[in-house]
Amino acid sequence: MSNSAALQNSTNVRNYASSLLNGTIALAVRLAPQATGRWLQSRFLRTTRHAWPAEERAWKQSAERSVLYTSGMPVDEWDGKPYTVYRWGRAQRGKVVLQHGWNGRATQMYGFIEPLVKAGYQVIAMDAPGHGLSSGEQSSVLHFSAALSRMIRNEGPVQAIVAHSLGGASTIHALTSASLPVGRVVLICPSADIGAFARFMADKVGLATHWLIWIQQQMETRLGTTWDELNAVKRAPRIRIPVFLIHDKDDREVSVTTGLAIANALSKPAVRITEGLGHRRILKNTDVINDVVRFVVN
Repeated sequence: MSNSAALQNSTNVRNYASSLLNGTIALAVRLAPQATGRWLQSRFLRTTRHAWPAEERAWKQSAERSVLYTSGMPVDEWDGKPYTVYRWGRAQRGKVVLQHGWNGRATQMYGFIEPLVKAGYQVIAMDAPGHGLSSGEQSSVLHFSAALSRMIRNEGPVQAIVAHSLGGASTIHALTSASLPVGRVVLICPSADIGAFARFMADKVGLATHWLIWIQQQMETRLGTTWDELNAVKRAPRIRIPVFLIHDKDDREVSVTTGLAIANALSKPAVRITEGLGHRRILKNTDVINDVVRFVVN
């Protein structure tokens, strides 16, 4: 089979699958609209857990672990669930919180732990709801934000938050939703718009635009907020503490244009644009780690 024929065949299969999916949804909505809405929402909010890589397992085992319970979740059935908190070192100079991103886990940020502990900080991190060792199978910016706020209120003053990807968007949401005792924040490849993520996922599975809009309306009603209100770019101007934003030109998961849009909305942030590190390798880069530690300490 020629390349053009193979491509056409692939396109035909995808179009057939999309047509079948949208037809099935249409029938399900007619027969059971509420149940279908809940099911579609769960698909968009469902997380995927990954095995701990070897380099993370040692940090997982060496941490002092505790459990907190979520509060202030937007939907009752998600409230009061346990999530896991990790800590390393002693708070000689204060505390620093690490916040992972979507489908990540606390130890994914391990590159920052040792240098921050050596600098005299206690490092605290959590597996967000639906991630790592924490309970639940669904999550969102609101889950992350509520759990992060709860943890910081429990810990008292925090020198800094170092957040990655969706962790960055949720940190912006948390900082602009309540008065939290946080001195400064580092945003690494932060995401911004739940709508953009939803459109990406919908296109990936061939979901028609009108069904995505319907899902959005269902989710906004259930969560008690609009997707627009969760947009990190629109919330960023409300942040009043020092911010260091780092993004990579070759990030294929969250475009560098998103990071720059957040930076432009902030008041005089420090910004560093890297190249060749992508969305996750940036968390292990020595120069990036050193820059983050310097920002936290100073």
